[in-house]
Amino acid sequence: MIATADAPLTRGHKKKSRTRQALLDAALEVLAERGEGFSVADVAGRAGVSHGTFYNYFRDRDELLDTLVSHTVEGFAVVAAREVHEADPAERFARISARALATAVSSPTTVRMALRLEAAQRALLVEGPLAHLRDDLAEGHRIGRFAAPPDHGTLDVVLGALLLAARRVIEGDTDPDYRVSVIARLLMSLGLPSVEADGIARWAVVAA
Repeated sequence: MIATADAPLTRGHKKKSRTRQALLDAALEVLAERGEGFSVADVAGRAGVSHGTFYNYFRDRDELLDTLVSHTVEGFAVVAAREVHEADPAERFARISARALATAVSSPTTVRMALRLEAAQRALLVEGPLAHLRDDLAEGHRIGRFAAPPDHGTLDVVLGALLLAARRVIEGDTDPDYRVSVIARLLMSLGLPSVEADGIARWAVVAA
């Protein structure tokens, strides 16, 4: 019997869902600790299930990684996109950046995994929520809000700074002033005056 949206989950379905989630949680922890050099046995052991049980939920290690990347990107997307409706591209840029760094504070294991997994970084930066920053850079430059053009150099500076800042946050620097400093300096590098950049950065970090 297949559970439908209209039918309640049976005890068996609930157990399967819990086991699958336990495997994903275990994989997240193992990846955060070791990077991509892990085995199916490592994940199964951390989840408290047998090696064979793993294959009831995932075909192989690659499918597990694909699922983790998808979940990570979806999670970031929810955080980054929630209520970001500001008309000013500088404010949108600051808000999305602040929320990405706030995720590093609230979910350090997830961010640590993303930083150690190249596929997750690529999905976040190319297809996921951080890709919206490129649109904000382009819009900001088009209307004269940003002096810096939305070229590869600008994008590399912005994303590189955010990735390094996220790493510092998960290593323990959770002071909001640090996040304000990073975002303010990015805004200044894009051409905003220092006082305005600091004000927008502080607003964005508080709002995140």
